[in-house]
Amino acid sequence: MNIWRTVLIALVVGFVAGLLLSEGIAIIAHFVFDRAIGIKYLPFIIAAVFAGVALIWGNRSRSAGFKK
Repeated sequence: MNIWRTVLIALVVGFVAGLLLSEGIAIIAHFVFDRAIGIKYLPFIIAAVFAGVALIWGNRSRSAGFKK
């Protein structure tokens, strides 16, 4: 699979995972503290982390000589 396609998929999946995590934190904070608490740019941060991991993992598997 092309590395840029993998990075694009990682960005989308990371953004969705960040949204779910952000909403989960907001729901739990609402019940526990009765106010909104959260990390402002969490979906973007998680998307960047997922894309970085995809780049590192993709280069690592290619350089180690793994066969697909």
